[in-house]
Amino acid sequence: MSRGGFGSKDISDTFQEFLTGCAKVVMSLGGLATAISVGLLVFTCFKVGSDTTSASQMAEAVRNVGIFQKVLVVGVLGLGIGASYMFWGGEFLGAVQLALAAALYFAPLYLPSMLGDKSTEATQGAYGALQMGGSVLGIIGLIVVIIDVAIRVKQRVETGAKADQIKYGKGVKEESDKQNILLGKCWQLPFCRKFVREKCPIYLSKRTCWKELVGCMCEEAVIRAAMDDKPIPKDALLAANYIPQNNKLTMSQKKERCNSCIIYNEHQRHKYKVTMPAVVLTWALVWGLLHGPLIDAVTSLVEKINHVVNVGTLGAAGNYKPPTFFVESMLAVVMIIILTYGMKLVEFLYFKIKV
Repeated sequence: MSRGGFGSKDISDTFQEFLTGCAKVVMSLGGLATAISVGLLVFTCFKVGSDTTSASQMAEAVRNVGIFQKVLVVGVLGLGIGASYMFWGGEFLGAVQLALAAALYFAPLYLPSMLGDKSTEATQGAYGALQMGGSVLGIIGLIVVIIDVAIRVKQRVETGAKADQIKYGKGVKEESDKQNILLGKCWQLPFCRKFVREKCPIYLSKRTCWKELVGCMCEEAVIRAAMDDKPIPKDALLAANYIPQNNKLTMSQKKERCNSCIIYNEHQRHKYKVTMPAVVLTWALVWGLLHGPLIDAVTSLVEKINHVVNVGTLGAAGNYKPPTFFVESMLAVVMIIILTYGMKLVEFLYFKIKV
């Protein structure tokens, strides 16, 4: 039986290594195809001009652009999917993919100032091909960011403190007579032990261990008092006088102790569960109620960027009025990015720096 289990593990590891090897090949070939096709498309924009190119050369250039576009789409697919598998879970995977996608998609805004304004069928096709590649990579980047955030949110909502390495209270199971009041005090959460709670000055004074920076998971005096059945007044004000004061530790050490406590991290999970729907609701309200001003802001931003490029190129870029579909798509992308990274910010605040 043990040999069979060992063999199954070997097969799983071998298959995992095979997938990793395939992902490396796909990412490498995709990156190479992307670099070559982008280089050839940019060269086409630089080389092909209406005055210096014959009709036959223009037709050939247009055909080449069609081929380069197909290579670019396949390349960014391989690069995006391969990199997503190789670097899944990385903090900056989605952001890097979106940045590269933006560089390709907005090529028509900045390339004419660098290569000269050569408005021909071939150059317009080349710019369109670059935008197509940017769109494909951008979709992959958005999917990666959304899935990554969705998985993080699901894990945090379901497991919370269990997703972290807990020092104080690690391995402690939920009490059979547990309480689990949303945003409750420490003694209203499922990891507070009944035999300690009945003799705990924090509970009797109706305070919380994370505000007092001392509790049953980290302070020996609280456990010893419970085990010795030390009498504590039931009055909240009098019970507060029995809360242990550990003067051997600094405030920062006590806070670090709280950050490593399973009860405090359960409290953080509750805060996360409340904050996350509020973030999504606020995001939806902002998008819905301020849709008009946001569209105007995006339109104004694109026009200002075009104006700066136009001034820098002595009018070569011309006046650009972004179409409605482009503005709506750009706003949607920006809003999705804001939502996903807003969720990541909430996770960072509650589970990394523990505010």
